[in-house]
Amino acid sequence: MLSAPNARPAASYAEALERAAAFAALDDASILPAARTVVLEHGSRAPLAVVLLHGFTNHPGQYGRLAPLVHARGHNVFIPRLPEHGDRDRMTTRLRRLTAERLLASATEAVDIACGLGERVCVLGISTSGLLCAYFAQYRADVTRAIPVSPAFALLDAPYGVSFLLEKVVLAVPNLFLWWDPRIKQNQRPSTAYPRFPTHALMQCLRIADDLHARSKRAALKAASVHVVTNRFDPAVNNAVTAEIVRNWQRFRPQAATAFEFAGLPKNHDIVDPDNPLARTEVVYPTLLAAIDATLEIRPLIRS
Repeated sequence: MLSAPNARPAASYAEALERAAAFAALDDASILPAARTVVLEHGSRAPLAVVLLHGFTNHPGQYGRLAPLVHARGHNVFIPRLPEHGDRDRMTTRLRRLTAERLLASATEAVDIACGLGERVCVLGISTSGLLCAYFAQYRADVTRAIPVSPAFALLDAPYGVSFLLEKVVLAVPNLFLWWDPRIKQNQRPSTAYPRFPTHALMQCLRIADDLHARSKRAALKAASVHVVTNRFDPAVNNAVTAEIVRNWQRFRPQAATAFEFAGLPKNHDIVDPDNPLARTEVVYPTLLAAIDATLEIRPLIRS
């Protein structure tokens, strides 16, 4: 099981800005300008703060079009660059250092910062960051709503048990770098994201899925709400396992866990990055914005 990082919610707007600046200072000259941590705020604590968590091998630029739309609705927005992402060199090997613990610690600090940026906190993330959102829904009562998008609870069409076994085997053998698409290699889009990944790093992300698969069976959500968004034709993850996790949550608190499935999107995993050729953001964004806005209608389990 994972060792949960200690939460230290920001106690004030000023503290949140100070810690956000420290987080952003981690972006040195090796990081792409478009990949740097982003803070979009309105000069004071807002009714809602939204954390947008980018996917594995991507970076905050994934939300370059969505984030301004969220901000324009009056919400404060924080988009952290997660560890080892966003390098100017797309062929970097730095992701080999990523662990589940480092990923959770970084995302936890982002949520802590958001606690000072808004009276309520909404966390949205895609793929492996969908796992982070689910983790915060499971463990944090100061998160009002979590929105996991295309969460990677199990890979491909594999049942959870097969995905779990694959994870253990891959972590036991030497680390390899694989192309996301071996046919196009470096031409993989988005053009600023990494076109390949280390197998150990991906399996480290799946350790978070293991924790949630076990925990969701025996403990209720701590967040007020979780709203899971999937693409029926997602080729990268097993939606049946995602549905199982949602049912686990619903057994404890039926109204707290909801789900929405896009039925008319192309066969595609990353449905939020506008640089993805198969993204249909004109369809996806209104649904995500409505899910974010609905956070204001939810009574937080912990009042600010």
